[in-house]
Amino acid sequence: MVKKGISICCMLIAIILMATPSGIAMTFAHGPTERVTKYFSYFSLMPFGYGNWFPIITALLTIVVVLLLLVGIRKANTGKAVGVCLALCIIASVLSWLIFASISIVGVCVAALHSIVLVLQVSQNSLLAK
Repeated sequence: MVKKGISICCMLIAIILMATPSGIAMTFAHGPTERVTKYFSYFSLMPFGYGNWFPIITALLTIVVVLLLLVGIRKANTGKAVGVCLALCIIASVLSWLIFASISIVGVCVAALHSIVLVLQVSQNSLLAK
């Protein structure tokens, strides 16, 4: 029960970080030697409009994880779904960084929180399986 509480708190912190306007870095070139980096929220449609679907996927899956964790307080059947959603969040974050060079400190913190919750959920599910 404590691990689920910690997991829910970590996911809520991740959602708060994703709502800040410094989550996704996008670099624009105004000229051949001029580059400007602008930052956007995970929930912003600007990265989505430029073809980077990964931040919005990460944000939506994080909301799904919070809902599954809240439902999982009553029922213990949501462990695998939470693990899959968290793994997809981490993969989407890394792909966004590699393909679109959109890494920022907020993005790293969000991915770290996802990783922490994934480890907590895997350790909790392995304890329940015994």
